[in-house]
Amino acid sequence: MIRNWLATNVSKEAAAITRIVYGGNVTETNAANFAKLPDVDGFLVGSTSTKPIFRKIFDMVVAEAAQNMW
Repeated sequence: MIRNWLATNVSKEAAAITRIVYGGNVTETNAANFAKLPDVDGFLVGSTSTKPIFRKIFDMVVAEAAQNMW
């Protein structure tokens, strides 16, 4: 929705280069789903980044990124 709005109201180039970051709650149970969303370029982990479970989230994101690189 955001990327489409930018393409329509600003330019296709602006839509293509704009990075969209999810700012809601990110946990080990929903991080993989956020990483798979085509128009979400990242997310804010918040206080979870200070907890041991952050490593699991990090590993999930790295694995998802590796699958989508090729």
